[in-house]
Amino acid sequence: MQEIFLGTMLVNLMHISVCRYDGAGAQCQCFGESAGSKILSEAETSFLKNIFELKQRKYPGIYALEPDILAGEIRDPAQEDSWILFGPILLAPANAARFQHAGRKFGKLEDIGLHLQICELNTLVAGMILYYGYLTGKELSLAEFLEYNKEEFPSVQKIHERLGRDLFAHQEQAGIHNPYEQERREQDAIRHGDVAALNRSISETYEGKIGQLAKDPLRHHKNVAIGNITLASRTAVEAGVSVEKSFTMADSMIQQIEEIDNVTEVEAFKRMAQRMYADVVAEELQANEGGYKNPLIAAVKDYIFQHFHDSIQITDIAKYLKVNPDYLSHLFKEQEHITIKRYILQEKIRRSRNLLQYSDYSIQEISFYLGFSSQSHFCKVFQEITGETPGHYKRQFANRKKWKIQ
Repeated sequence: MQEIFLGTMLVNLMHISVCRYDGAGAQCQCFGESAGSKILSEAETSFLKNIFELKQRKYPGIYALEPDILAGEIRDPAQEDSWILFGPILLAPANAARFQHAGRKFGKLEDIGLHLQICELNTLVAGMILYYGYLTGKELSLAEFLEYNKEEFPSVQKIHERLGRDLFAHQEQAGIHNPYEQERREQDAIRHGDVAALNRSISETYEGKIGQLAKDPLRHHKNVAIGNITLASRTAVEAGVSVEKSFTMADSMIQQIEEIDNVTEVEAFKRMAQRMYADVVAEELQANEGGYKNPLIAAVKDYIFQHFHDSIQITDIAKYLKVNPDYLSHLFKEQEHITIKRYILQEKIRRSRNLLQYSDYSIQEISFYLGFSSQSHFCKVFQEITGETPGHYKRQFANRKKWKIQ
């Protein structure tokens, strides 16, 4: 009963198939909504073994049926030749077309109780580690899980060999990389919100060149851009920008990089992204004039960023941070020279201006999206802060190309 309960909870939490098969594969016990036992036919048993190639190993195993389709297995140490199978899963994120195509290819798995679902890799691994702990009473860390599975990943096994070969080849060719100091100057410019210094650093000439990050030129430039944006996002956090804001910016920029189809545009986009980070840091530094900031201030801003669509209450923030609401309000006002409530309104209006410029949401939709009690309240606050009505502001950008989340 305990195992059935655990299996059912995992299915409900992970939204993937979890089934137990006996040694010969003849008996199947599925958990979750499709809970129940069945005897597999000889053909189904053979199919199961051909697909999963079950192995006699001591630790949970994970392997790829296709590059983006994974399955997991745990051998029950208490019952010889008995396995618990997880998945198969299509790695998230995945689009509908890919899911439908994979579903047709692996549809026959449904006959043995397994249903293809979209799932994140970390979710699959966490569920397997939990189940393994139940079966064995042993704790298994993520690092140990990956170490035990390295035999399934040829590139992991060959990392030392390939690295040694590439280091030797680079030394033989007497090539040099772009100077580290130049990269540091770029990051320092972002750290200080200095766009002019960033532009000077970008324009520097130097010996050496950026290492080859892919054989395809476009992929190489995209990889370099992703690295630059990632570094800029971390530098911005070090300079005081909200972690959530900085990381979300990076997520968006990297996804946009992936959609570009030519090298020149990738390079221009990369530099614009760095400048945007410098601008964001400059805004943060200007707001934080006065020296040391209590770490709670950054935590408050992160909370606000994460709950932008809600009606945010100071008591909720204080409860989340486990501090007294009055103390939090006083601290924020003392260090930011603005109340938390006013900061929330200013940030929401800042976001609304972006939506009014670039989206085709109506004013009513935007007011609802940002958690205002009514459209009239949103309009009143918008005019108070910006000096104009949302309608007048929106009309200035009427001819701009718009987007809308589906």
